[in-house]
Amino acid sequence: MKKDALIFGFLLFVLGGSVFLLNTPSRYLLESNAYLTNGKVARAVTLLESGLKKYPDNSKIVYSLAKAYLLLGETEQANKTMLTKYKTEKFKTSKTLQDFFVELSEANHRLGNNKYARLFGEKYLSNENPNEVSKRVVKNYICIGQVFPERSVELWERAYNVASALKNSELKESVKALLMPKYLQLAQDLKSIKSFDEALNILQKAKILGKNAEVNYQEALIYSELGKINLSQKNFEEALQIEPDNDNYKIAYANALKNAAIKTHEQDKRTEYLSKIKLLLVDGQEDPRKASILNKIMYLNAKYKITNDNFKLTMVGDFFYPSIVFKIKPVSDISLKKYKVIFFDGSKSELDTYEAPVTEGDLEQTIEVTCRNPVDTGNLINAKIFLNDEFVKEYSNK
Repeated sequence: MKKDALIFGFLLFVLGGSVFLLNTPSRYLLESNAYLTNGKVARAVTLLESGLKKYPDNSKIVYSLAKAYLLLGETEQANKTMLTKYKTEKFKTSKTLQDFFVELSEANHRLGNNKYARLFGEKYLSNENPNEVSKRVVKNYICIGQVFPERSVELWERAYNVASALKNSELKESVKALLMPKYLQLAQDLKSIKSFDEALNILQKAKILGKNAEVNYQEALIYSELGKINLSQKNFEEALQIEPDNDNYKIAYANALKNAAIKTHEQDKRTEYLSKIKLLLVDGQEDPRKASILNKIMYLNAKYKITNDNFKLTMVGDFFYPSIVFKIKPVSDISLKKYKVIFFDGSKSELDTYEAPVTEGDLEQTIEVTCRNPVDTGNLINAKIFLNDEFVKEYSNK
């Protein structure tokens, strides 16, 4: 008898539990979860809509229905459900709810619904625990940073700090890929308005993320503008160690050295800068940007200058001959022994060479040299002047 009573009591308990489930919100939550687990999202939505009619103030049903709407692609319905039915205060510390706010924010952001994207993003930020250290926090900050571009640096810095605390290299790299372009753009914007100190502070933050050639390059440009050539050189060198074949870096470096050479009154320093420029721009005649710098620096370390010069094609009989007229002006005590003029065609083949000693009478007097071989006026013709076998200046008919 005692055994039968126990069995009867158990059956009454099970029956009571079943009746309870059939008549409480739990039934809708359990069944809808089963539907969602099996991929039957539409059936879950229908069931939860019925549950919400019966229990309009049940926050769990509201949340589950909004989640199901989002899974179904009905973002606007999910928004409406959460905003009109859900009582946030009841689940303020719920991590599940916080993550859902991020999902809603991200979904609206993808659709261009910035109003709702920002609204749910704010709900996340006002409910999150700022002291939590977890992967989900990193991922949430990354998402919300996309929604609030004006706060993205702040939020992604938080994400990087959390990822660092977790010692998670993969997460750190993900955040770094977002932060680095932001830092570089911000530094460039600050540099453009002459806020050099602020720009340098941003670049120091960027350096914490790891080695990056562009960071050193931007820092080098700022120090160059500030006239701090040693710091500028240091950063240009570091940039080129990372990207040794970057011509933009080399040209910018050469320009910085050229400007420093113009400003310095120390001949040794000027010579040092000009020598470095030549190394940076080796074979630079093929690149107009490099050739322009090389032509300009010729005069910075000049021992003599060419003035009153003119390159032309002169007709003699039925043929044209290239000729060059110039004066030599000494600008130092260096002894000038000879000059040489070489004429070239467009393929750099030598047409003629003329070489002669320089006498006292030649200095600051007009010298004219004519090529002894005729040329076609339609072709490119070049001429170069050398003094004491040092290249001084180049001319062209084009």
